[in-house]
Amino acid sequence: MTQGLATQPVTSLKGVGAALQEKLAKLDILTLQDLLFHLPMRYQNRTRIMPIGSLRPGDEGVIEGDIKGADIVMGRRRSLVCRLQDGTGTITLRFSISAPLRRTT
Repeated sequence: MTQGLATQPVTSLKGVGAALQEKLAKLDILTLQDLLFHLPMRYQNRTRIMPIGSLRPGDEGVIEGDIKGADIVMGRRRSLVCRLQDGTGTITLRFSISAPLRRTT
């Protein structure tokens, strides 16, 4: 009755139907063992908050600060532009807006 993880298909998990099985198969995940050993390519430590002033172009990190301004910029595509500041520096964040904005009152 019990099968090894290497032979038990992913469809034996609750919620894994034919559609999800196809998506997993594209990633070469066919068995429970394949699923357990499908590990991320890299690890990002999101527990360490970096000062904005220490960031350099190309760096990845978690930052925290106060929003000092936010504007919607019109162009070919609308963008939300925010200026974020901490005690060490300021950074400008640009978010592309693809869905219509809804105003709340």
